[in-house]
Amino acid sequence: MFYSKEQLEALKKEAEERMKEREEENRPRRYQSQDGTPVICLHCRNDLFHKSSALLNTRGMTFLGLDWLNESAITLICDRCGYIHWFWKDLLSPDCR
Repeated sequence: MFYSKEQLEALKKEAEERMKEREEENRPRRYQSQDGTPVICLHCRNDLFHKSSALLNTRGMTFLGLDWLNESAITLICDRCGYIHWFWKDLLSPDCR
C-alpha cells in the first residue's frame, strides 16, 4: 500500500497530536483526597505525582483464574523520589496547571 504525500503529512500530524496528548496525560499533577486534603509525599514532601492503578489480587480469585474480578486501588507515584502511595478511595481531579 502506498500513501500520497498529503496522506503521509496527515498521518504525521495525527501522530504528533497523539504524542502531545499522551505527554499531557502523563505529566505529574497535584491531587487531593475526597475531603480536600492535599496529597504530599510522605518521604520527600513533594506534591507532584503520576496517577496509576493496581489490582489487589486474592489467592482465591487467582486460583480460579478470575483475577480481573478483584478490587483495584489508586496509586500515586511521587515525581521526585518514586515513593508509591496507595489509596482505596478515588481522589479529586488533578490540578489544571
